[in-house]
Amino acid sequence: MPDRKKTKVLIVDDDVFISEQLCSILEELDYKVSEIAFNAESAIKALQSKTPDIAILDIHMHGKNQGFEIASYIRQHLNIPFVFLTSFADESTVNEASKLTPDGYILKPFNEATIFSTLNIVLKRHQQNNSYFAIKIGHEIHKVKDSDLLYIMSSDKYIEIQTKTRKYLKRDSIDNFIKTNKLKGVTRVHRSYAVKLENIDSVKGSVIYIQQQEIPISHTYKEAFTKSYNAL
Repeated sequence: MPDRKKTKVLIVDDDVFISEQLCSILEELDYKVSEIAFNAESAIKALQSKTPDIAILDIHMHGKNQGFEIASYIRQHLNIPFVFLTSFADESTVNEASKLTPDGYILKPFNEATIFSTLNIVLKRHQQNNSYFAIKIGHEIHKVKDSDLLYIMSSDKYIEIQTKTRKYLKRDSIDNFIKTNKLKGVTRVHRSYAVKLENIDSVKGSVIYIQQQEIPISHTYKEAFTKSYNAL
C-alpha cells in the first residue's frame, strides 16, 4: 500500500464546494493536497511548478470538458496517474474519456470510502507498473520493469530470466536473484522455476501456462503457490 502521508494530490474542479469537500476528505485520509486548481490553465501551471503524485480532474468545467485537456498534458509530459471526477456518465463522455486512458474514475456524489479505495488502488497499480529491477551481466546492467518479468528458469549454474521482450542468461541461483532484487509477486513453483504470478495466463492441474510456455508445479511448492495465486 502506498504511503499516503507522503502522497501529494492535485485537485482540479471549478466548484468551490466540491473541491473543498474533496480537500477535507483527502486531508482526513492523510494525503497532502499540493494545490487546488479551477480550470485547465491553472491546473497545467500547477503541474509545471510542482508535480503531484496523483491528480484528480473534474471533466466538465466552465461549460467545457477541460479535464480532457489537462489529462492530455499529463499523458504527454508526466508520469503520474490521474483520476477523472465527474457527474457525467453518458456514453459519449465515457468514450471520450477512455481515449486518454485514465487510471480511474470517481463519480459525484462521492464519499470518503470511495476516495480512499480508488486512490489506493490507482497508486498501488502505478507503483507496481513503474517498479524496476536490474540484471547485471558482465559489465552491462539491464533495467527491467517488474511487470515485464514472466518467469525464471534454472539451468545448471545459470538462470534464464524470461521477460515479455527478451531472455537474459546470468550466472546465479533463482533464490539469490529473487532475494538480491527484492522481487515481489515472484514465487517458486519447482526446483527449476519461479514465476511472476500476475503474468500467468492459466493453470491446469500441475501445469502453469505463460505465453505458451508450460511450467510444472512440483508437490513441494504446490501448496504455497496455490495460496499465493489465489490471493491475487
